[in-house]
Amino acid sequence: MVRRIVYIVLCFMLVSCYNVADKPCIYPELPAPNTTIATLKSRIVGTHAHVIEDDVVVVGRVISSDAEENYYRSMVVDDGTAAVEVMMGISPLAANYHEGLVVALRLKGCYVAYQRGVAVVGTKAPDYESYEVGYLASREAVDRVVVRGSDVEVQSPRRVAIAELTKGDCGRLVRIDGLHVVASTSIDTLAGETLYDARWRGYALFKDVAGDSIALYTRDYARFAEESIPLDEVSLSGIVEWGKYDGGAECYQLKMRYAKDCTRY
Repeated sequence: MVRRIVYIVLCFMLVSCYNVADKPCIYPELPAPNTTIATLKSRIVGTHAHVIEDDVVVVGRVISSDAEENYYRSMVVDDGTAAVEVMMGISPLAANYHEGLVVALRLKGCYVAYQRGVAVVGTKAPDYESYEVGYLASREAVDRVVVRGSDVEVQSPRRVAIAELTKGDCGRLVRIDGLHVVASTSIDTLAGETLYDARWRGYALFKDVAGDSIALYTRDYARFAEESIPLDEVSLSGIVEWGKYDGGAECYQLKMRYAKDCTRY
């Protein structure tokens, strides 16, 4: 009987240790930053990823969220000068790396490059992949790079007009007002569908009162992917990117984090 009780206690301890170890530790005092994300971005030259060989530490706040799965296995961190996307390789993230959380990124040994106009850090992607930076491969790899703080302060998006966007805004959280949808890849015009049938999934194109355009891409797996796109004027918030609209011309894009990033204007 005693041996059985000891066995049960040991099993409980092993399960408890696993559950605790599976969550990242919280550090009230983070490593001190020794550079800014803007400076880190200025060191990216060309289109190929390169390894960060010195002890680069940046500190910022999480501005993305994977709670509704439009972001998947990555998070975006902004330190007030610029933003960087971390290829986390684990999911879900919202519970442990929630929006507004302060984190330190220890980037020595990471690879960095631009993807979709955004500075991205992670591992070197395999040669057969079309992108340069890959995902951190494990919880241990993530914990070597990302140090989770305790302070939370959700960041408000910066209001901006489409015409004011620059490549330096890529990765940053903005809000654009007075937009209306003019096209969507979610509809089948040959089947007689119109914008009244448009859903968030795929690409959508929005215009403002000045006639300037911005694209928006939504993953098919996002929880709001099958929700209808409002046809009246809206405000859109999201992370700025630069890329091709449905494989065609390049343009600025927004990546919403959740459905409430779209509001009636």
